[in-house]
Amino acid sequence: MSYNDIKFTHGGRRGDVYTVSTPYGVVYIEESGRKITFQLHEDVRESHHSRALFGYVQQLRKRGIVKYNVAHLDLPGLDRSLDLKRGRAILDLVYEYRGKLFELELKTHREIGLDRTATQLTELSRYCENLIVLVPRGGMTEMATILHMINLADRIKVDCYDGYEDEEESAATIPTHTGEHR
Repeated sequence: MSYNDIKFTHGGRRGDVYTVSTPYGVVYIEESGRKITFQLHEDVRESHHSRALFGYVQQLRKRGIVKYNVAHLDLPGLDRSLDLKRGRAILDLVYEYRGKLFELELKTHREIGLDRTATQLTELSRYCENLIVLVPRGGMTEMATILHMINLADRIKVDCYDGYEDEEESAATIPTHTGEHR
């Protein structure tokens, strides 16, 4: 950041306002540094894929999983020693649980039926031991059907990435892809 990126505006008697422009938005520093706000530019959007991936990582952390690596997100605590690359593809998420490595690829509802998805999952299945495709809860049946059609149902598991409405109620009854109950 250069000095030209910082603008100083007189804010009146209570103090001055400093603004820092970034490619993604503007940081406003007010009240002698006690108030800091960030406003995104109008053209910056967070993708549904990134939100879903972030939400799923939060679910893993709630379950006590601390050794994980994620593509597309810069989160504190990532274990970069867990390689995301398989063949020519990059997985969305890899985590270790009880000494076993789980390899996950997330697909939004729009991506489930794409030819590109089938090609990617076929490629990943050649290199992954515990491949799981994460889809929205409403797309699990469709994804399972597609995996049967392309002869990958025995190599790839399907799980949902959406959170559960009533975490306490579902905690004892909903199995996870690890074969255990939450």
